[in-house]
Amino acid sequence: MPKQVRLFVLLAVIALTHTAVAETLQGRWKLLAAEDLRANGEVGRLPWGAHPIGSIVVGGGWCYLQIMSSETPSFEAGQPLGEQMKAKLLSSYIAYSGPCTIDESAGSVTLKVEAAWRPDYVGTEQKRFFHFENGNLLFGPAPNSGRAGTERLTRRLTLERVP
Repeated sequence: MPKQVRLFVLLAVIALTHTAVAETLQGRWKLLAAEDLRANGEVGRLPWGAHPIGSIVVGGGWCYLQIMSSETPSFEAGQPLGEQMKAKLLSSYIAYSGPCTIDESAGSVTLKVEAAWRPDYVGTEQKRFFHFENGNLLFGPAPNSGRAGTERLTRRLTLERVP
């Protein structure tokens, strides 16, 4: 095989391998945005504010998800938390983890929750859907599964891969 053909084949294999790695849920992902979308695609709500902080880590058959608002009020260390502050903290943070099964072809992951910020999540199965767009991961529950009053919303997390 001529040298130029071998080089072309090698570059093609590298490009295909890079694409396969980039298009997998496996890895570490940093949260860029969290939005609840209306049926027409407009943002109906920002569940953790305009600048949420969080990540998703998927590897070795385990998934970890953590999100918090960057707009949580500060409080002094050592001071007792009042009921209002506890409620604000609980509503501005989410985290859960456990073993997960990924179906790359269906674009879904099912996580069996072993640890969570809320005890009622422990022992549940959480199915999430994902796809890739412009190098980012779009991740969330089933379409129209959220609510704001009587309005149905679709949660969409936008994340970028962390090297």
